[in-house]
Amino acid sequence: MTGQYLTIEGKERRMEGLLGSLADFTVTAGGAVDPDIVRTSPNISLYCLDDASQRAIFVELPVDIDLAKVPFIYQTQYEQAQRLIAVPYHTFHQLASTLPEIKHLIMIYMTGRSGSTLLSHLFNELDIVRSFSEPDVATHFVHRRSVDGARDTELRELLDSTVRFLFKPTPFKTPSAFALKIRNEGTQVMHLFQETFSQAKNLFLYRDAIGFVTSYYRIFKRWQFPEYMPVSAYVAEWSETSNYDYTPLTTYLDTGTTKISCSQILTLWWLSVMEWYLAQYAQGIPVLAVRYHDLNNYREKVVTEVFKYCGLPTARVQETLGVFTRDAQAGTYLARDNPHEGNKIQLSDAQRNDITRILKRHPVVQHSDFVVPGTLHI
Repeated sequence: MTGQYLTIEGKERRMEGLLGSLADFTVTAGGAVDPDIVRTSPNISLYCLDDASQRAIFVELPVDIDLAKVPFIYQTQYEQAQRLIAVPYHTFHQLASTLPEIKHLIMIYMTGRSGSTLLSHLFNELDIVRSFSEPDVATHFVHRRSVDGARDTELRELLDSTVRFLFKPTPFKTPSAFALKIRNEGTQVMHLFQETFSQAKNLFLYRDAIGFVTSYYRIFKRWQFPEYMPVSAYVAEWSETSNYDYTPLTTYLDTGTTKISCSQILTLWWLSVMEWYLAQYAQGIPVLAVRYHDLNNYREKVVTEVFKYCGLPTARVQETLGVFTRDAQAGTYLARDNPHEGNKIQLSDAQRNDITRILKRHPVVQHSDFVVPGTLHI
């Protein structure tokens, strides 16, 4: 079967932060193309899987862009896209089978605002590692899964082909290990990745609730996110975005709450990631969890332990630590307002009290500094 060029007539991503999809572009059908081009061309990368048409969607970028060096792959792919190429799933799998098997995979799961982008950059300081930060095609598996696991066999095949294409050989580097950081909702499918890549080394980077909410609150205010919204609207929107029912989490709000604040939304978001992680850990999935506080305050010690866990040479830790001096998300909507200053926006006492009350009502995660099982202790 052949591939097909899709000519980009317009770009219309709905908002920053939503998963990339074919709907991000207005396209017209172009001519047929030998599908092998998506395997052999270094400037063509996998953007998303379009389940509706059963096609893998690739994006053609300028030849000088190395996706391992950007903070968020999905953002660079969208902004720099020159045209798209659609390849039927069957052909996608055939081509993937000719690419190298990914045997040394490091998965980076996270809450967000926890140093995961920095860690991806840090891995890329090594010539033996190629690390990618948030290619949306990987996080899309959260939305492909079914509760009963009916599609799991199919999804594992799709996932194997996806990861092979993400890390296809390029002229930029010849690595022996590959790291993949996905968005926080991806923690829900940790088991699917583990079943597909049984030797994978799993990392979970997380931040305390107060720090998480404070950091994201600055970003949400920059987006002009409403200070309040109806609880019903919140449940509908966030459940769809994460493929997770947020209704049970609203029971941790004050009785009678009909409007939820931005800081409360962020608190429940943090709680949801904690629940996802705890559910995956309970399945016996091997994982090393790292607190943002420890990563930031005991840099060399933590990175050494991470390298040791991931099977990377600890003797090379020192050469990677310069990453800590840079803003890992520079040039993106998550970048610091001033790289040399911390967050100037602080939560009010009322907001902090809200967070405390919400967490105290949770049966397990009852405070901001909750330490998840599997955490590295320094």
